[in-house]
Amino acid sequence: MNAGSNEEQKKLYKLIWERVVSSQMSDAKLLKTKITANIEKSSDKFEFPDFSANGSRVLFPGWLACDSDARGEDVELPEVTIGEKLDLIELNSFEKFTQQPSRYTEAGLVKELEPRGIGRPSTYASIMRTIEDRGYVTKEGRTLFPTDTGDVVSSFLENNFAEYISDTFTASMEDELDDIANGNREYVKTLKDFYIPFQKDVKEKDKLAKATNMGEAPVDMRCPKCKGEMIIKLARNGKFYSCASYPDCDGARTMEGNELEGPKETGEMCPLCGEKKGKSGGGKLVIRQGKFGAFVSCSRYPKCKFIKEDEEEKKKKMTDVTCPTCNKGKMMERRGRFGIFYSCSNYPDCKNAIKAKPTGNICDLCGSLMMEGTKTIPERCSNKMCKMHNPHKTGENTKKKK
Repeated sequence: MNAGSNEEQKKLYKLIWERVVSSQMSDAKLLKTKITANIEKSSDKFEFPDFSANGSRVLFPGWLACDSDARGEDVELPEVTIGEKLDLIELNSFEKFTQQPSRYTEAGLVKELEPRGIGRPSTYASIMRTIEDRGYVTKEGRTLFPTDTGDVVSSFLENNFAEYISDTFTASMEDELDDIANGNREYVKTLKDFYIPFQKDVKEKDKLAKATNMGEAPVDMRCPKCKGEMIIKLARNGKFYSCASYPDCDGARTMEGNELEGPKETGEMCPLCGEKKGKSGGGKLVIRQGKFGAFVSCSRYPKCKFIKEDEEEKKKKMTDVTCPTCNKGKMMERRGRFGIFYSCSNYPDCKNAIKAKPTGNICDLCGSLMMEGTKTIPERCSNKMCKMHNPHKTGENTKKKK
């Protein structure tokens, strides 16, 4: 049997092998042990503490002989007898401070949801996917870090819709849905009891302030225009300092303290809508500041979504793969809120986009572009509805043609 060609596959093979073999072996026998060492007093002037260690002794290894890592953090202690004298080899002292709780991982967050009755095993994966896709958290390794958007949304909901995000409400709603599934509760009445008051509360959101205020700016951070106080706000491109008197004053600064100026005209007409509507109705090209730096776009955005790209940079990001949707443009690398993706160079006229680099091959099943896969999937279809999008789940062999 092939154990795999890369390190991840070898580790997976080793894990499966150990679990299978250990399941056929005898039980391990461990003796939970606590050893306490008393210090001989050499003087009545000093109080010496007792030293202790908690762990276990292996009486019979059993299946642990195959999978020793399964003991986890359990400490193996030596066999000692009561009254036995121990020699002090080394004595170290450590200064420790109270540490803040570690951040959640996906597994830790699920473990927190379970005792609260929030979600079900069938919904945990979609919950994790949703908070990442909407930009509420970012994942670094296994650790989840809240984003500015997540902080703002969480604060807004806590301040205005606390009833609907409480543990008791969420858990009781889950129970009611279970009762509907089991035939113990009426479906229509349950929805009416929830949606009628909920829709009323949602309609009142127009009266609420926009969820963009993230608190006051430092005292020494003054508005570049009126020299007044500033507040921290959240925009599509991240946090910035805004004049507290907005909209009377539109002064703004970056989080580094630099003055944030509005769009600057380049003197050029937009080649997309300017040519169609003429100088009177067409847009002009302006320089804007975005999340990834300055860029040139139409002044009529979002009505006109033209973005002028540097020709040299555009060539570097362009692939040799022709867009199968319009058969005119080439698939090129772009960057969005969720990272790098590939789309047609004729955007916005052609909106074809895929989430990974295209290989140039076409899927035999649906005719969509094939794209680079992961370490375990060499190549897969870009169409989410196609079986070849996740061939390892369907058992399909990768099919492609030039």
